[in-house]
Amino acid sequence: MSDFFGDDVLWLAQRHGQDWRDEEVLAAVDWLVSLVPHSEWEPRAAAVEARFQAAKVEWAEGRRVPLFEPGDAIAWYVHQARRYADPLLRPDFFLPEGFRIAPLFSRIGQLRQTLSAIKGGEERAARLMTENTSQPDDGIYELLVAGAYARRGWDTVRFVPEAPGIEKRPDLLVDRPQSGWAVECKRAGRSGYARDERLAGERMAERAHALSRSAGRSLVILARFVEEIHLLGNDYLAEKVERFIDGEGPYEWKDEGGEGAVMDVMWGPLHSVMDHDDIYFGSSRMVELLLGRYDPGMDFSMAGDWTPAKGRPLHATWVDQVSLVVWRSTSDKAAKRKAMHFRGLVARASEQLPGDRPGAIHVGYEAVGGNSEDGRRHQLNRREMRTFDPRATGLRMVYGNYFMNELVTSRNESAAVTETLAWYPVGAAKPLQPLPGHMLFMDEDGKPGSHL
Repeated sequence: MSDFFGDDVLWLAQRHGQDWRDEEVLAAVDWLVSLVPHSEWEPRAAAVEARFQAAKVEWAEGRRVPLFEPGDAIAWYVHQARRYADPLLRPDFFLPEGFRIAPLFSRIGQLRQTLSAIKGGEERAARLMTENTSQPDDGIYELLVAGAYARRGWDTVRFVPEAPGIEKRPDLLVDRPQSGWAVECKRAGRSGYARDERLAGERMAERAHALSRSAGRSLVILARFVEEIHLLGNDYLAEKVERFIDGEGPYEWKDEGGEGAVMDVMWGPLHSVMDHDDIYFGSSRMVELLLGRYDPGMDFSMAGDWTPAKGRPLHATWVDQVSLVVWRSTSDKAAKRKAMHFRGLVARASEQLPGDRPGAIHVGYEAVGGNSEDGRRHQLNRREMRTFDPRATGLRMVYGNYFMNELVTSRNESAAVTETLAWYPVGAAKPLQPLPGHMLFMDEDGKPGSHL
């Protein structure tokens, strides 16, 4: 077995100490549920559970049906948060989505008393549970930002009631002696360009998976794209796989589209661990065992033939055939397209600011794979804001709150989040900041350093 797979990778899951409870997550769940009338919440909770249990049966037969109703995504979040935090319910924790839900609810649990004391805080949380049920991330982000202001020296923090069709208003007004700011929150999903980029990568991966399966070869394909992914064509990676299959040994390439390698899977590490542990198929842990490491900044796609574990059909008890495609985009053109999306998002958000006080916009990025923050993107965003005309909005500062909920691969870690803050002064005037050095997931300042 290669030295690349050290003991820190080949760990086995603990058989004891699994009865822990996460009281902060449970406090968040209890608070949010308490804001919904019992007669309304009980049927919603029962519907989420029934659909999930039915979907598990389908998954055991190899049919990947949806696990929840998209129109009530917040009920799914609550369902999974409770199953993460309660050891009696934990067998139904769905790691591939629950890993990003748990840290959000943990922080809400920490902020519960603070949020309840904010004027309009409970009303905004209740709306998250009852009105914007298909887009819970937006409301959660607003709560985290409000909590940061309340915890960091602003005497008054209040949510501004919306007046759709009548008047554009910011999300928050914050005040202290001789200072008052208007604050707008925008949680940024992937731009249309970024979604197309991801879909183009997935189409390439699907062709590579099909070749791997038809050839009866379990493969790992690694790629770094320097060209915009959607311009390379769906067969770009498949052509590399064909050359590998027709040749002998690992295949490496470097061309105008990018560079990478195709190789056979090294089964030893994965199978040695699966002799003892069941593993979610397609999880970060499985990637780590196939590659020797897991980098949360990469995009990946996995396909194969595997045996569902008894009673836990979302886990694999054995894998017979697998193909793993891992890619990263370093295209400068792609980075510039994403920076233009950032500028457009800020322009729309600034229209909510009243103009009679300085304004700040918080843009929340949940970084996933190629949607991760990087130095080049930060540089381009700063350049866009330096030339941005705020007109009469009063906009003075834009914050980029980047957070990556991690699919952890550590033996004794169940959930983690990496957070980075970037700030972009607007225009050429001397920068003003209402919330310097803040973090959303902790009260302390972050560690200084480069935005990478």
